[in-house]
Amino acid sequence: MDELKALAKMILDEATAQGADCAQCIVRETRKEEFNVDGGQFSLMRTLFDREVSVTALRDHRKGVVSVNRFDEPSVREAVRACLQACESAAPDEGWEFAPGPVCEHFTDGAPVCDREALFRRTRELLDDVSARHPRIIMEQMITAHDAARTVYMNTRDVTWTRESGAYSFQLMYSAHEGEKGSSFFSSDVTLAALDRPVIDCGMIERELSAVERQIDTAPLQGKFVGTAVLAPAAFLQIVMSPLLSSFVSDSALIDGSSLWKDKLNQPVADPRLTISFTPRSEDVVLGERFTAEGYRAENFDLIRDGVLVSFRLSQYGANKTGGRRAGCGGWNLSIPSGEATLDELIRGIDRGILVMRFSGGSPSPGGEFSGVAKNSFLIENGRIAGALAETMVSGCVPDMLNRLRAISSDTLRDGTMCVPYLAFDGVTVSGK
Repeated sequence: MDELKALAKMILDEATAQGADCAQCIVRETRKEEFNVDGGQFSLMRTLFDREVSVTALRDHRKGVVSVNRFDEPSVREAVRACLQACESAAPDEGWEFAPGPVCEHFTDGAPVCDREALFRRTRELLDDVSARHPRIIMEQMITAHDAARTVYMNTRDVTWTRESGAYSFQLMYSAHEGEKGSSFFSSDVTLAALDRPVIDCGMIERELSAVERQIDTAPLQGKFVGTAVLAPAAFLQIVMSPLLSSFVSDSALIDGSSLWKDKLNQPVADPRLTISFTPRSEDVVLGERFTAEGYRAENFDLIRDGVLVSFRLSQYGANKTGGRRAGCGGWNLSIPSGEATLDELIRGIDRGILVMRFSGGSPSPGGEFSGVAKNSFLIENGRIAGALAETMVSGCVPDMLNRLRAISSDTLRDGTMCVPYLAFDGVTVSGK
């Protein structure tokens, strides 16, 4: 770590010498141990190394950013020179700002050292478990890896963050088959700090494999209805969180004034049972954010608390431009408190609806209207799963949905990056043939 800190200091000294008013840099070394499985068979084992230097400089309120993947002194000095040149061509903007010090702190997170034998053993075990428990599943691809990193953030305002981190990741892509019939593909992912239990029991891998096996025989929906959409965690991220973050609560939408929530701070925007937070410091998050892109300490924060919009997801730049308050972190490690009813109990209370596991659609409108295809999904009728659906359209409006929350499940995805339950919303349009 000392050599990375020395390199970072040299970069900042060079930036100052070349005329930067303020500068920051991130120096990172990474190592990846990876196994690939294709068609159910091991196809690749490799170790990958990478280096990255990112330099950001401010001069006369003009910002320049340059990244290189070399640590040698001539390459780094050239990167600094190019960064300062980029400042010259940028428009002046007084909103740019880096975190002030003094700060000097080190983090050790996850599993910085790889146990390759254990990774291979758990990978093979996972293949065997899937084959034994779910014989109709075809593992199209599986990538298992250990990613380790040594990172230094440093700026000219006396802020230094250092981090040694590592985690195991399992990424599965699969479908179910029986004879010539087959389901749509689905993916399951989990990030782990330890390999102390079978991977199939982590996250929602077992539940998702079982669901996909029930999607071999699908039927098209006849007609159209307005009912309840039960969104699995992945579908909730795609349908609800993506437009919220892009069009309602983040820098660009608030700076240009297009956000429908720009004047909604500290006002109700959702059902009072709903709280949406970002929790990089949660014990359920393996490698949570420790410092922001501008060098501030990353902290947990609530976006919506008991239905009330209590914060925007603003960077310091966004806060400076809008007069708002900087958010506690970048907003990646999503957390939603669970409800009391299991998924099965939640479904038993629904007369007609759809369970959406995956969503495919275009970008929502600035107002949050969406329309797309519900993938890997099931029809709900009279309180039970009536069968798997062939590709069916769902549409609605996200702000309206948030105020039509029907229930939150106790079943919660904890995959090492987030904690998200199933959420059911009324008033969603479901369309078939």
